[in-house]
Amino acid sequence: MRNGVLAAVLLLVGANAAIAGDAPLAATQLVQEQQAGHAPLLLDVRHADEFRDGHIAGALNIPVEQLASRAGVLGVPRDREIVVYCVSGRRATRAQDILQALGYGHVRQLEGSLNAWRDQQLPLVREAAAVTSPLH
Repeated sequence: MRNGVLAAVLLLVGANAAIAGDAPLAATQLVQEQQAGHAPLLLDVRHADEFRDGHIAGALNIPVEQLASRAGVLGVPRDREIVVYCVSGRRATRAQDILQALGYGHVRQLEGSLNAWRDQQLPLVREAAAVTSPLH
């Protein structure tokens, strides 16, 4: 009986370790990984206009509504770590579910998403809007 209990405990510990591996990534940890050159694929799942208004350096932008049909553009092996974010985490949760259903095994969210990033006053990249000149 003791071996059965021990096996059950080890199974639970292993399951908890797997869950912990997919725990959200803290913004400070992402910054450290970026600075060390070991950053995961960073996926911003907001709309293009939101992305232009400010995104984390190095992020790829694929809106969550397009993710299932455009996942091939990620161009990474299915075992590579992917970190997804949006504004609050709601779209990032959907993106995480989509990517995992597509067979990506190491997908996690940026803890607190962009709201937490901004709260910590971490840098954002802003893209200039296209300027249209009046017709003469």
